[in-house]
Amino acid sequence: MRTNSMDIIPQIHREIAPVGPETIAYIGGFPITNSFLLIILIGILFAIVGAYTVRRFSLVPNKLQNTIEVLYESMLNLTNQITSSRKLSERIFPLIGALFVYIGVANCIGLIPGVTSFTYNGIPLFRTPTSDFNTTFGLALAMMLLIQIESIRDYGVLGYIGRFIRIKELIVGFKKGIKDGALALVNFFIGFLDIIAEAAKVISLSFRLFGNMFAGEVLAILIIGALAYILPSLWLSLNLLFAVVQAIVFGALVAAYYTLSVKREEEGS
Repeated sequence: MRTNSMDIIPQIHREIAPVGPETIAYIGGFPITNSFLLIILIGILFAIVGAYTVRRFSLVPNKLQNTIEVLYESMLNLTNQITSSRKLSERIFPLIGALFVYIGVANCIGLIPGVTSFTYNGIPLFRTPTSDFNTTFGLALAMMLLIQIESIRDYGVLGYIGRFIRIKELIVGFKKGIKDGALALVNFFIGFLDIIAEAAKVISLSFRLFGNMFAGEVLAILIIGALAYILPSLWLSLNLLFAVVQAIVFGALVAAYYTLSVKREEEGS
């Protein structure tokens, strides 16, 4: 009797998650999705870990405090390399550091075995937040709005508008001559392109993070399904590294956009 080799080799079946999040329940007409539930869980974990670690801080640091301080200095130094200003780095680090940590955890938490295996009515209870475009778009939009607000605070309303609609430079250019006026006219139209570029940053940031994380999940499922006992551990290790890199890229880009949108401060002597 011939035996089909497919009957001997155990098969692992797992459906590829849809692009959009899956709704678990509704509260007052507001949909509660599986990615939103994991965001709440991450927030609770942050609160518990934060309360625990702060209470254990002392003048003589233990191993946990040493690890946190090393991570803090590493992230601050990376931010400083982007901004080239210690003052600006310390000013924006609470935001950038929070992005590094949150996105890093959100990217990696779905790789923990069993986290995405819990189901409710056949729907996974948890989904990697950054594989949901709503999450990445919300993060990108919030960051860009905050950057614009900080830019307005630095330049003032008229100065902020003047960064994009360069009427003053246009008038001064034509007063100097036709050549200078023509160059000022080109810069005037470039200012409108800069407005489009600011809006495009939201799309760029959100799609980069979402696309990479969603594609990583799909590839992991395909590889695990095809080579269940050969490559999963290697792929998960690479996926973990990739998740951390994506967190650094997102935070670094936000830091760079912030730096370009505010006035430079002179370093103290």
